[in-house]
Amino acid sequence: MKHLSYNFAFAELAVQFLETGDAVYLNEIAALDAAAHLFNHASRFNGGAVAVSMPEFVTNLLTPADKYRAALPCIRRNLAYAKEHIANSNVVEEAALAFLPEGFSFSGSMFFTVGYDIGVALGDNCSLNLAHPIFLGEDMHEMVQYAIHELHHTGFIGVKGFMPSLDISTRGEMACAIEYLTHLEGMGTYAARQNGDLLDGMLHEYFEIYRHFKDNPGEALGEADWQKIEILSDVKRLWYVVGAHMAKVIDHQKGRLFLAKLIAEPSGNFIKTFQML
Repeated sequence: MKHLSYNFAFAELAVQFLETGDAVYLNEIAALDAAAHLFNHASRFNGGAVAVSMPEFVTNLLTPADKYRAALPCIRRNLAYAKEHIANSNVVEEAALAFLPEGFSFSGSMFFTVGYDIGVALGDNCSLNLAHPIFLGEDMHEMVQYAIHELHHTGFIGVKGFMPSLDISTRGEMACAIEYLTHLEGMGTYAARQNGDLLDGMLHEYFEIYRHFKDNPGEALGEADWQKIEILSDVKRLWYVVGAHMAKVIDHQKGRLFLAKLIAEPSGNFIKTFQML
């Protein structure tokens, strides 16, 4: 039976670096699998690691150090909370598995880091940034929800067997990416929060953008097209919110097993299923 590994080495060494200022800890972090996980993610998705070495990448993650030192009490608190309520509990793994096909098991690591995005998934592994501003408030349960979200991503990617590339040139290729990412982020959001509530107009706006790409597959991508993608991903986070709504509707009307089995199918089927309900 495969098992998920919870790895706190990055966060623990980062705390020691911030406490002492000793750069030796940066070199130790740079040698970790957790650092390679973030480096590979940055290289693939935002070019953030392409022009730097691993030690430089780690140094950049923990810069400015004064900002992180000011947050050290919260980072230490989050580290202790994650060990007790994530690593020493089955809640996160059970919640993610509930929205994955029967028989699936995790085999990678969940890394706990300081720096980079809120959380990211790549291959069998995922990570959670204990110093992200969203985790520095009083509601530490947010860490549990984001851990479920990112862990579900690793399962989803494992079932799919691939992640989409955004090195694309046509609207048809972008439509396929939108389908995958709506499915990925929608399922991850729903697994973590089991909430698919929409604000007025969100569903209409999502499908307006989706059809812009789906109905014109041979058109070349332009700057205006990428601006539409920003609405889906960052500005209004439509593929998170609308995707979670789709997952909720399918879950309630077709059942959890049906919803989980859709992961193995082309992601366009996830959207088509919702439209038929």
